[in-house]
Amino acid sequence: MSENTTLKFGILCNSLYFEKWEADCIEHLFQHPSIELKLLVINNDTGSEGSRFLRKIFNYPYTHFLYRFYKRFFLKAQSYKIISYHEKFKEITKLYCTPIKKGKYSEYFRDDDITKIKNRNLDFMLRFGFNIIKGEILKSCKYGIWSFHHADNDLIRGGPMGFWEIYLKHKTSAAVLQQLNDNLDKGVVLRKGYLNTAHHSFKENIDQITTMASIWPLQVCIDILHHEFQDKRESIVTQAPIFRYPKNYQFVLFCFLLIKNKIHFHYNQLFKSESWIIAKATMSVKQLVNGYIPNFEPVLENSPEEYFADPFLWPDTSKQLMLFEHFSYKNNKGIIAMNNLHSNAYKEIFVATDCHFSYPFCFSYNKQVYCIPEQADSNKISLYQITEEGNIIHQCNLVENFAARDSSLFYYENYWWLFCSRKDNFENAALYIFYSDNLFQPFTAHQNNPVKTDVRNARPAGNLFMEQNRLYRPAQDSAGAYGSVLNINMITKLSPTAFQEEVVRSIHPSEVGNYQGIHHISIQGNTVLVDLKLYQFSRYNFINQLKRKFKKLMN
Repeated sequence: MSENTTLKFGILCNSLYFEKWEADCIEHLFQHPSIELKLLVINNDTGSEGSRFLRKIFNYPYTHFLYRFYKRFFLKAQSYKIISYHEKFKEITKLYCTPIKKGKYSEYFRDDDITKIKNRNLDFMLRFGFNIIKGEILKSCKYGIWSFHHADNDLIRGGPMGFWEIYLKHKTSAAVLQQLNDNLDKGVVLRKGYLNTAHHSFKENIDQITTMASIWPLQVCIDILHHEFQDKRESIVTQAPIFRYPKNYQFVLFCFLLIKNKIHFHYNQLFKSESWIIAKATMSVKQLVNGYIPNFEPVLENSPEEYFADPFLWPDTSKQLMLFEHFSYKNNKGIIAMNNLHSNAYKEIFVATDCHFSYPFCFSYNKQVYCIPEQADSNKISLYQITEEGNIIHQCNLVENFAARDSSLFYYENYWWLFCSRKDNFENAALYIFYSDNLFQPFTAHQNNPVKTDVRNARPAGNLFMEQNRLYRPAQDSAGAYGSVLNINMITKLSPTAFQEEVVRSIHPSEVGNYQGIHHISIQGNTVLVDLKLYQFSRYNFINQLKRKFKKLMN
């Protein structure tokens, strides 16, 4: 990136009042020293107040009254909070435009306005106002005009945001940042992400979608600044139906559905506890990549009050050792344990009264074995040396001030790469990468963290491995429920400024047996360990959840 490179952008808006989700996008951009706001293009509505009021009375969509009334007076989503930028944007150049309307929604800009915008030499504009803009205005900036669609464009066009995913019982809710063209809802995809639909809370579903997407304009800018922006990107191809505001009867059904979902949500938390078991099989890396499913045999059985998960094989497979998480609902935390694959007895290793341990990722380097356990409560990623007897020595902290989940390490093309998710930011959906050329020195964050946000294929799920000079990364698919499916991804691009991967196969729990989840795999040589999920009732989990809910209610 050239030190003198600066990206200049503009904002298309209806006023200097912005909804919070729009303000979040702007603030993210303001944090970068090489991105500057240079122009505000403001919709200049010339209609009189009287005529607008009368039009609203006569043209009001009364068939959608209940939803509109609810949104205005009862919907408390933070995304819709109004924030004034009158003072902050006082010195920014403003261009007031009156678009030419064609049809019901399409708007075209006048030639003189387009000329004025082009003369500003903007790199891009964010669309936070106007209606469906078309014509030459779309070519007024080097990288076009960017617009959000807060839904999965493959399933839903139109809106309102976060509503139809709950109404139609979709497992995931998505958002898209696109570069607009003259084809409605068929722009060029700049970013897309997926989260689990918050079926029990409309406002939560709205807020999580906008929070996920708010950083995307900044991330695309970072791609541009580091020459990672792809000029030839895929345009959206969709035959999805167009949705509009729900009719009154639909909103009534939606309210009943929300109540049902809330009951179901709390019931599951209280009465359906996850119960994981560890299972073993014989399979090569080649067979794993090519879709072979072996017969898995349980290694450690679970019980209603404890489970065993996240198994990692000892790097020297001749030792027949594994590290794993032992979780107790009574203590409401996990510890790391070690055992021989042929024994039910195990030794506790990482134990702390104030910290939950899990995911004991282990690897060998310079004839020593090291472990990076998940300890998000400590807000750091730590490296330990570990012996066959289970003795541990703290070596160093790889990353400070970061509550990591499921840290997974691999040496590739002169760097140590560390993949993880983050406890306090979409822990099942957002993937973070760190790197270093020295294992025992602090790691550097990837330029565009989180490198992806996709609940279907982001959170790490075991050790990375090579096959025919290709790097593979296991990842969790938690769409609908945590740890539903296990994906094997092939990494196609990895550098300090770029990351791409694609799914090459998926393993469903039903392929292995009568289980409801699989979210981890460890492979060394021809030995494979996985963990498999069942649901059981745990009285200790019931008590813990009840206490947590009561505490939340009191706050």
